[in-house]
Amino acid sequence: MENLTRQINTILSKELQALIYFLGRCSQRGSYKIYAVGGFVRDLLLGRENNDIDLVVDGSAVDFARSVLEIMPGTLRCYERFGTATLTLPRGTVFDMVTARKEFYAAPGALPTVEQSTLRNDLFRRDFTINTMACALNPLEFGKFYNFFGGLKDLREGIIRVLYKLSFIDDPLRIIRAIRFEQRFGFRIEKESFSLLKKAIENRAWEKISKERLYKEVRLVFREPKPSKVLARFAELNMFKNIFPRLTFSRELKNRLERLEQLLAEILIEKTFTNWSYSVLFLSALFYDLSEHDVRYFCYLMRLKRKERQNLLYVWENLPIVLPQLKNRMTGASNLYFLLEKMPEEGLLLAMVLDPDLLVREGIYYFCKHLLNKKPSITGKDLLKAGLEPGPIYNKILTKLHEAVLEGKISGRREEMEFVNMFLKG
Repeated sequence: MENLTRQINTILSKELQALIYFLGRCSQRGSYKIYAVGGFVRDLLLGRENNDIDLVVDGSAVDFARSVLEIMPGTLRCYERFGTATLTLPRGTVFDMVTARKEFYAAPGALPTVEQSTLRNDLFRRDFTINTMACALNPLEFGKFYNFFGGLKDLREGIIRVLYKLSFIDDPLRIIRAIRFEQRFGFRIEKESFSLLKKAIENRAWEKISKERLYKEVRLVFREPKPSKVLARFAELNMFKNIFPRLTFSRELKNRLERLEQLLAEILIEKTFTNWSYSVLFLSALFYDLSEHDVRYFCYLMRLKRKERQNLLYVWENLPIVLPQLKNRMTGASNLYFLLEKMPEEGLLLAMVLDPDLLVREGIYYFCKHLLNKKPSITGKDLLKAGLEPGPIYNKILTKLHEAVLEGKISGRREEMEFVNMFLKG
């Protein structure tokens, strides 16, 4: 295979094709040579579109990224020390750009020392052969395929292979990536590479990297098609207990995660749930049976952001209380609303996983589709304009008004005002 133009023109969306060709034209302005590399090329050869695109720039990646930003709207983050830049476009396509470079690891697990280099050297520093393939994007060489290290053969045979013996020692995060790719694609880790991986696990190689880097990589597991398979493989290789101390990967937990994956496959087709986090959802499922002390410990260990921590803790604390009430057939619309109004979407999804009772699912969907946005048009400002003095009475009136709207007893602004007036007179 010498050229990937056909794959680019048939597999990628028209929008992504246009962006790829546009970047190639941009490279001519500053005499840069640019190459799509890594996962983008791998997935292209697998017939898949990947909107996170790694680019190697022969020249300064930072300068090239800045020149692109002059023409194309987006947000740019630059890391001068490493010669890298990340350009994120408004619709979510991400271009990670690096200056062609080679890396030296002063110590196992440390961040690398970087020197400018060639495309071949840049590809050799990567994790696995299947991620070492490249495709030129410059107009004169567009689509030219580079395969220095046998990546195409390994891809066709479904093999994950490291490039050198110290790969897992230099960057222990590659242990997690190898398992993620193994489970995502149904590949097998090559015999010698697997021996090196197990040895790195036995020597607890990941202890040499920071918790921030380790758990940032772990969080990517939850974006895999089947996180349960990756976590089960961690357990099989005696990694799970080191990544999640105090937590046992039991059959019950595996079944819970598999039910969650099945639910997500269903709900991603629709648009009912749109404001949830993969990390918070799967961590809520993982930590549901733990003590508060252990949940807070994991929140710290995972370096969760404030909002993520709040949502996870709210789900852990309140879902056991909410679930039994969801099964009460006599729960009215207003009671259902106030029962679920503060529950993060992660909690709503987990509720349907923990209790398959049809009443639970029906109640949650009724809340989301019919009650969540059913609110009075009258607000506290309207009460103020009507001459009502501010005070505790405001909340009482607005709550009763909201209940009446939820129950369908009143509809429209005129009836709402009549309700408020009757309430004040009563």
